[in-house]
Amino acid sequence: MSSTYRSVLVLKPVPFKITHHDRIVTLGSCFSENIGKRFQQNKFNITINPFGQQYNPASMVNGIQRLLDKKWVNADELFLHNELYHSWQHHSDFSKPTIEAALTAMNSGMQAASNQLEQCDYLFLTFGTAHVFSLKPEAITPAATEEYIVSNCHKISGAHFNKRYLSPDEIVDLLTSAIHAIRTVNPKVKVVLTVSPVRYLAFGFEENTLSKAHLFTAIHQLVQALPDVYYFPAYELVMDDLRDYRFFTEDYLHPNRMATEYVWQALIQNMLAKESIATVDKIAAIQAAASHKPRNPESLAHQQFIQKTLATINQLKQTTALDFKEEETLLLRNLNPS
Repeated sequence: MSSTYRSVLVLKPVPFKITHHDRIVTLGSCFSENIGKRFQQNKFNITINPFGQQYNPASMVNGIQRLLDKKWVNADELFLHNELYHSWQHHSDFSKPTIEAALTAMNSGMQAASNQLEQCDYLFLTFGTAHVFSLKPEAITPAATEEYIVSNCHKISGAHFNKRYLSPDEIVDLLTSAIHAIRTVNPKVKVVLTVSPVRYLAFGFEENTLSKAHLFTAIHQLVQALPDVYYFPAYELVMDDLRDYRFFTEDYLHPNRMATEYVWQALIQNMLAKESIATVDKIAAIQAAASHKPRNPESLAHQQFIQKTLATINQLKQTTALDFKEEETLLLRNLNPS
């Protein structure tokens, strides 16, 4: 019997290494957003979920095509519900009380993401479910003359939607077309596919399992068929390696901070270049120093501590283009003039 009392997942090596010089785009679920924020906190050049959280592959592919076509949201696509203007393709985080504010929030993010997508080195796509919801023809505008799959239902009655699964073949076809479209303008991009460990139990355990199975089947085919498309086992790290409700929030569905940190550490050890791992360690130390609240900020020891941290920042700034303005501002507040 194993003395570790758990099944430790050993990640397969990948034929690339991400550095701080690379550009990254993430699209997908809340888990994608959490990992994206880890990249952001560690000062990678990243654009995170320009449509907000998206869960199914069809919505994500639709978003990718809109970014490539530079098809920004117009007023006709918005609808008013509960005193906010919404877009069917955006998360409710982008919903605003006026049309002008909603369009500004949505389109500014899309424009920045469009530019980043055309230049990025890595595209991370995290799928949550194979379920899709499409507007019924008589539903709230815009009128659905054909299947109109939404990214977010905005808490509108399910009576306005049809629900179905995307088949594995549909997912493969959608993503193959999207990846080819991206590579017409950005041939260098590498695509990393992941499945969210969040379980969607609104329709029961069996439907959640079937939905995830569709995603895994499609991903397996895509990785086998397309060059520079890879799978990162975030789902397995949480559900099979950690495999414990201690690593979930109080709803027992969403991974908690410890689980996200575990996945992040696995990702950086698997996919980051050694020099970037070292930089991440230095950034963590700098950020901890900047947020530290000393009992005696005037002491010689703390003043030397600040000077040492500022020296580390200056060393990093000489070899990277990283921005440490926030950390420098916090440190300089407690630095006595010499």
